[in-house]
Amino acid sequence: MKKIWIYYFLSIAIILSGCDRKSDLNIDGIPTDVRIAQALATYQQKLTDAPFGWIVTEYTNGTSTNGGVTRNGPKSVFSYYMKFDKNSQVSMLSDFNIGAATVFNNTSYRIKATQRPTLIFDTYSYVHLPCDPDPGVSNGPFGSGFGWGTDFEFAFADNVPAAELGDTIRLKGNLNHAEAIMVKATQAEQTMFNTNGFGSYSTFNKILQYFKRVNAGGTVFEITPGVGGRSFDIKTAGSQVITNVGCQYTATSIIFDKPVTVGSLAVKSLDNLVWNAGAGTISTNINGTTASTIVPAIAPLSPEPGIAVAFYNEGTENPWLTIPGFHVKGVDDAYNIRQLTFPGRTYYRFVYYPGLVDAGGGEFYDVLSPFFVGATNGYPYLFAGGVAYPYLQSGGRLTFEMLDGGDPIVNPPGLIATNTIFNTGKVAPPYLANSAGFYIVRKADGTTMDMVTAADALGWITWNHQ
Repeated sequence: MKKIWIYYFLSIAIILSGCDRKSDLNIDGIPTDVRIAQALATYQQKLTDAPFGWIVTEYTNGTSTNGGVTRNGPKSVFSYYMKFDKNSQVSMLSDFNIGAATVFNNTSYRIKATQRPTLIFDTYSYVHLPCDPDPGVSNGPFGSGFGWGTDFEFAFADNVPAAELGDTIRLKGNLNHAEAIMVKATQAEQTMFNTNGFGSYSTFNKILQYFKRVNAGGTVFEITPGVGGRSFDIKTAGSQVITNVGCQYTATSIIFDKPVTVGSLAVKSLDNLVWNAGAGTISTNINGTTASTIVPAIAPLSPEPGIAVAFYNEGTENPWLTIPGFHVKGVDDAYNIRQLTFPGRTYYRFVYYPGLVDAGGGEFYDVLSPFFVGATNGYPYLFAGGVAYPYLQSGGRLTFEMLDGGDPIVNPPGLIATNTIFNTGKVAPPYLANSAGFYIVRKADGTTMDMVTAADALGWITWNHQ
């Protein structure tokens, strides 16, 4: 046996020693670098030869990586419309936010040979928004330094030569391994994107209230934002079951990543969304056939029994935390709480800690205040209005009386606006004498809670234990 292996290795050595290195790099007389350049040019030609552009859908896997550290969180779906040209420029729309959904962004791209041929968006674009490590930009739920787990460098993942790629191209992100699918757009789809952008996204988000209700063939279901706002949580009347679904936005439809059973219907999509400005509602067709209307509501369809008490009690054992402040009338972190500063300290989280402040006489008040690191006292604004007295109201609502301890520190405008919402349960005047408080809504993950303004449902803040 040993002799066989010796002869085998000697044969390999003889063959290698007889090879000419230059000819080894040639196939049919074409050097390797030339063949690579030709292949990359063919990939680019595939992108530019789509006369009406591409519809691109990116799916994350629930992880986000930065500097070798990986965090787990919610999965998400992002949609794009892209038109590539031969001068390495790409024009795009995105369902990332209202502006990106309707205004084209022009940026550059290139195709490079790394481990696999790779499509790189090499200047800042809509593709980079969900990747941005600044949560103030990405609104990502993974924390500072992490985006949504999306990518902006994608390897071509179809195991076929570039010339054999068809009308559907699969990509895989090089860092977070997000998967993307590119599908050639039709002329009709290009016209719709050029005219209305991601019309389904912009139309759906014209309803600014947290609670949205849909009648599906006689059965009503409620749509609320999933964790991070990139998916839907769905509940039906009289049920406490929460179904989370990812959503793909198109020019005219919202497509669920899995069917949701509602009464006798398996809801797969909301199609042909049309905004009714006078009524403040949206007309749609469920699965393209069942006519329905999406209407706003200011109270939950099926409130969870005892949820406000459970929320309060759980906070006494483990404080509730959030990075951004209130989402108000369609704007995430409307008062830029992430950007709060205090001399010598760095903003960390907004904190809700029930019963932390001992007022004496057996009374304990709640902390509802930003927390900073870098000094012994992490709550510099606490006694300038960050102490709250809670009340449990009918309907499972929780209200707060924000107490000013006479601290001479002057609150920044954003914090004043935030405390006003906590104090009133409403995002704008006229304010009532008695606070409407907040509905507490559990999300599908079971551990994240939203606090929604009960007077108008136009503002909410998301809490978890991070």
